[in-house]
Amino acid sequence: MAYIFFDADDTLWENEQYFRDAEAQFAHLLHEDADAQAIQKMLWAKQEENIPLFGYGSKTYMLGMTDAALDLCGGVLREDIYKGIKKIITDLAFHHLEIFPAVKETLALLKEKGYKLAVATKGDLTEQMNKFRESGLAEFFHHIEVMENKKEINYLELCQKYDIQPDELIMIGNSVKSDIAPVIAIGGYAIYIPHEIVWEHEFAPLPTSDRLFIAENIEKTVEIIEKLKKLP
Repeated sequence: MAYIFFDADDTLWENEQYFRDAEAQFAHLLHEDADAQAIQKMLWAKQEENIPLFGYGSKTYMLGMTDAALDLCGGVLREDIYKGIKKIITDLAFHHLEIFPAVKETLALLKEKGYKLAVATKGDLTEQMNKFRESGLAEFFHHIEVMENKKEINYLELCQKYDIQPDELIMIGNSVKSDIAPVIAIGGYAIYIPHEIVWEHEFAPLPTSDRLFIAENIEKTVEIIEKLKKLP
């Protein structure tokens, strides 16, 4: 067991709630052009179009909002709408970072027990690195990886980079689609910490596997990791 990898957004700190707040602000901005449900549906559709091309993060979210607004406003983006979108995204990108309860204590305990910890997140490189530095958690981690994506191939590349076999990989996170299912698929171990808010893009069924463990909070991961350490 060389490394234990932690997801960042919505595992170590709050993230999705800020995106939901941004969606609500966007819907209010365009309330004269469409109802809230139609605006959200259009925004999600534009996000799905843009993610494969531009990746994750608030800048891609701004593209999604701009594209959605253009369609909803009849192909003409008014200045007040553009400025409104820019403010929403600026506030989103620079929101206060809220570390979840017991995160620092749990990471400190795992480090004290001799585990090597690494962050494996995805998103915009600059945004993710800024959040990591702001978090004050750097002292607990050996490395941080801002991954292009979190699919099976990406985790296999992660294993190759860290010189570990897939069955030595332990991933802890809140997203079934990104943190759990692909790790289980390549033969690794995954610890799922559910988060009450799940992004539509990240919905996926929870796989059935004896290599999957569920922890109600980050504190519970210590006991699970200690059990995994004893496996042959």
